[in-house]
Amino acid sequence: MIFSSESFSRWKFEPISANPGSILPPILPRTLTSFETLGFSLGGVLLWLGTAPAMHGALGIQALSVWIISTIAGVMLNLQVRHLGQIYPDVSGGTPNYTTRLLKAYPAIAQYSAIGYWLGWVSIPPMNAMILTDLIQTNLDPISIHIPTTFFRVLFTLLPYILAFSGTRALSILHSFFVLPAIGLIIAFCVFGFSWLTFFAHNSTIVPMQSASFSLEGWMKWYFMAVYAVYGAETGSSFVADSQRPRSTLNFIAGAAVLLPLVYIAGSWIINRLSPTDATSTFLVLVNSAQPFWGDAAPLLVTMLIASGALLSSATAVSNTSRILYQLARDRYIAPVFGVVSQRGVFAPALSLTLLFSLICLVWGNVDRIIMITGTGYLIAMIAFHLGMWHQRKSPESLWAKASLFFLCIEVTALIVGGMAWSWQDLLLGLSLPFIVRLLSWGMQQVKFAPFQSEWWFRLYQPKLLSEQTDFLSTQVISLLVIIAMTTSISWWVRSTLDNVAASIQSSLLILVLLVVAFLGVAIACWSSLPQVLAIDEAREMSEKTQAELSIKTEKLESTLQDLQNAQLHMVQSEKMSALGQMVAGVAHEINNPVNFIHGNLSYVKTSTQDLLTLVETYQQTFPNPPAVIQDQLDEIDLPFLTEDLTKLLQSMQVGTNRIREIVLSLRNFSRLDEAEYKAVDVHEGIENTLLILRHRLQATTKHPAIQITREYGDLPLVECYAGQLNQVVMNLLSNAIDALEEVNHDRTYEEIEKNPSTIRIRTEVTEKNFVKIMIADNGQGVPESVRSSLFNPFFTTKPVGKGTGLGLSISYQIIAERHRGRLYYDSTFGTGTQFVIEIPVLQPDVLT
Repeated sequence: MIFSSESFSRWKFEPISANPGSILPPILPRTLTSFETLGFSLGGVLLWLGTAPAMHGALGIQALSVWIISTIAGVMLNLQVRHLGQIYPDVSGGTPNYTTRLLKAYPAIAQYSAIGYWLGWVSIPPMNAMILTDLIQTNLDPISIHIPTTFFRVLFTLLPYILAFSGTRALSILHSFFVLPAIGLIIAFCVFGFSWLTFFAHNSTIVPMQSASFSLEGWMKWYFMAVYAVYGAETGSSFVADSQRPRSTLNFIAGAAVLLPLVYIAGSWIINRLSPTDATSTFLVLVNSAQPFWGDAAPLLVTMLIASGALLSSATAVSNTSRILYQLARDRYIAPVFGVVSQRGVFAPALSLTLLFSLICLVWGNVDRIIMITGTGYLIAMIAFHLGMWHQRKSPESLWAKASLFFLCIEVTALIVGGMAWSWQDLLLGLSLPFIVRLLSWGMQQVKFAPFQSEWWFRLYQPKLLSEQTDFLSTQVISLLVIIAMTTSISWWVRSTLDNVAASIQSSLLILVLLVVAFLGVAIACWSSLPQVLAIDEAREMSEKTQAELSIKTEKLESTLQDLQNAQLHMVQSEKMSALGQMVAGVAHEINNPVNFIHGNLSYVKTSTQDLLTLVETYQQTFPNPPAVIQDQLDEIDLPFLTEDLTKLLQSMQVGTNRIREIVLSLRNFSRLDEAEYKAVDVHEGIENTLLILRHRLQATTKHPAIQITREYGDLPLVECYAGQLNQVVMNLLSNAIDALEEVNHDRTYEEIEKNPSTIRIRTEVTEKNFVKIMIADNGQGVPESVRSSLFNPFFTTKPVGKGTGLGLSISYQIIAERHRGRLYYDSTFGTGTQFVIEIPVLQPDVLT
């Protein structure tokens, strides 16, 4: 295995609360496509091939009643498991690990049943290996050729494990491409057979006429075996956790449920009608059944069906069992080492334990006893599942609680009656086997043997140095040479052996050779050249991932830079406003004191002056003929004019001091230095204060007439805002409008401006969304199209150097959008003018809460 440190870091580890020093197994990445999970979902249907012929030989027509009841249970099981998969989409291993959640109040029962389910699938690879070996031998018996039975059984048992140890993807892709022909053949067998019985059979009827005595013991005995086959069609649930599209995978489970009646009932019906009950093997039973409608092609097609079905159900079993142990380790029911999985999806410790038990079953060699013993654990798992459904009958997990109770009773009866009918010794062994596995898991946790520890496997899966990796070119060439030599040798041996053999036997053996060589070829490639190819693919994916991460980091860096510029801008603005506020407050204070002194004394001066003038008037009336000196002085100072002008002078001084006081008050209101929080203010007052400060720029000069201000104020309520900052925005917008008008007026004469005067229109209103809208429009030149996208960017300006900083609109946008949760936008037509719009809520959300 070749890993990179980056790819290994994609696996997530979580601390176990019960033991802070340990770690949970990594969470499976969702790497399987929908097509790959389809193969695993349908693989369980093929288990019918191993059970139906034997049940037919033992029960005859009674087998149909067993299949009908068990198929109904199987369909309901699939739909219930699909429902649980929607509730637990991240749980791997499927049915047994759903059961542990249904029975979480009874962890011992949950653990026992899950291990029993696992044992039921452990026996599938050796059982199929025996079926395939017998199939080859059956085809070679007519020419008296005997094969090394042990070698072929071991080969067929190891074959799916070799693929599984190379990685999940190789096994899943191979499985997916072979499962469709296999499912197609089994569906064709059922459809063609049922159609032939219905329309073309002359000496047979579709409904069997013979009767048979019913035996409860025999019925329960074979229901015990039926559970082993028909309940296994929900295997797709094991792969929901690592499926790229979990919903599709769950739908495939429902699709497998649709196939169950067709295969298990219709297929068994065909066998019972068309094959004698004394047939001794699966191959002969299916060939006898298929010959009436497939004719001479029956041996070839049946061979392909059995071979592909056996290989594929073994592949399903190997993939399924490893995920069961993985999830049990995650849930802390067994040793954590079984939860170790490589970056390529190799469940090495779980596969090793499963392989060990498969080889034990193979050495034992008795198919019936193997199925009986391992099937005991599987039947107990189904009992526990239906018990959990009944236990959770009031929760959303359970769909058909009463039906689960019904099948629970049948399964318990089948376990006792059917198990005793098979062998009470094997029944006891099957009941004790999950305890043995649990004891083995506990012992592995106690022994300080390196491969029993998760850390040993983690170190094994760490990235290898380049010098430690196998040379790609030499490995690939050697692998191809081995595959070619192996294929050529087998082809030569088969050809030389079958020269004098009937064509039908040649075709059947050719199918077997092709399927086996295909699996062997993929297995060799998986262990030789495929890892190098995958390493290149992983390097490509890692490069793309690194590029994507670099792009994301670049975007984050740009965003950080923008935030930094905004923060800098905000800091500059804050410092600017703080300094301006302090300066304004100081100037206002310094001006206000002497102005108040003058303004306050003016009333006394006016009174005193009036008193003096009254005294003079009284003196003139009393002494109408003053001396010449006084008369000359009166004529010199022009007393009547002085009397009139002095009164006007005092009134003018009072107007001036009032004006100074208004300006000082406007400066203080504009800066709002004492208002650091939201405060309800009169927006119109702020606008008027701003206009007062800008009055010198609005007045007429020798170069242009006054700029006209049009006020269209609406009936506004008090608005929650930062008053000083809002005034600053209005100041910026009005200043920009004045600059735009001055720019237009630069090339116009005084008379031209008088005919088409410069105008700033200020409108206010309240919108339906309880927002205040302030619109400031000018009839200047407008904003050029080329600069509109950059208008609010920091430091962007169209003004000459020294006249604009490019911060006014950017700061204004931040104040409105960020500080007031409002909007600042504009509408401009080049050559006509521009209108800026401020929208802020009447009440800020923070104030409401």
